[in-house]
Order: sequence, then structure tokens, then C-alpha cells
Amino acid sequence: MQPAVKRRISPMWEHLDLITPNKVRCLLCSKEVGYNNNTSSMPRHYRALHENKEETGASHSRATRKRELDKALVSMIVKDTQPFSIVDDVGFRALVSKLDPIYILPTRQALKAMVEAKYESAKEKAKAEVAKVAAVSLTSDMWTSINMDAYLAWVNGLLICIF
Repeated sequence: MQPAVKRRISPMWEHLDLITPNKVRCLLCSKEVGYNNNTSSMPRHYRALHENKEETGASHSRATRKRELDKALVSMIVKDTQPFSIVDDVGFRALVSKLDPIYILPTRQALKAMVEAKYESAKEKAKAEVAKVAAVSLTSDMWTSINMDAYLAWVNGLLICIF
């Protein structure tokens, strides 16, 4: 009886070809990469050697497209307060694969680093804006809801002198 043939659904198979049960050959550079019944080494090889090479005449390179998609992903994580683990969710991965089969989602750790970088950038921008102000006004208010939940609100106003 013949062993079952595995379906090759990863977009990486467009760039690599199986030569032995444990080796694949890159169709772009002819380098042999180890294969152990999963495609984890294939995207690593592709990102390291081929992803940043721009195609001539292309309006957007793959690297530029990846940066745009990474930025949009970080924005979604921040705006919707999504957990970093969303990139590990099967349904989310399937959706992203349908939208752009070439895009490789960042890991949770890489996503966390990108969100932290966005936070630092926003914090520095806010510090620069506050440094320009002539005066600061702070107002606070405390109240209790009908359900006996206590709330404290802070409102700050900045007076920017334009002279």
C-alpha cells in the first residue's frame, strides 16, 4: 500500500521543491534546505535570502508590503486591545492567508516588540507636545454610579502659545 500523499497548501511550495523525503531545493537560489514534514525552515530561508530583494518595475516590494501589513496589524492590536496571541489563532491565520498568502505573520514576541516600539514613539511624541506648552490645567471629578461603583476622572488641558 502506498503512503498517503500530503497536500501542499503552504505558499512556500511555490519557491521550493521536494527532492528527497528530508530535503527541499529552493527554486530561486538552488540551495538545499532541510525538511522534516513541516515547512518551518522554508519561510526562514526565504526571509533571510530572498524577501528583501525587490522585483524590477514593481510598485511595492514584498518587504515594503510586509512593513505595511505589520504596521496595520500593530494598529489593529492597539485599537481593538487584542492579545498578542491572536497571531497563533488558527482562524486568524487562515484569514490572513486568504487575504495575502505570501505574508508571514510575526511571532507573538516580534509583535510585542513592534507594539512596544509604537508605544515608545507615541510617548516621545506626547512628551514633545507637552514640552511646547506654556501652562497645564488639571481638573478631577469623583462620583459614584447607581450601582455603587466609584469613578475618578482626570481632564487635562494644555495651553500652547503661538508667538
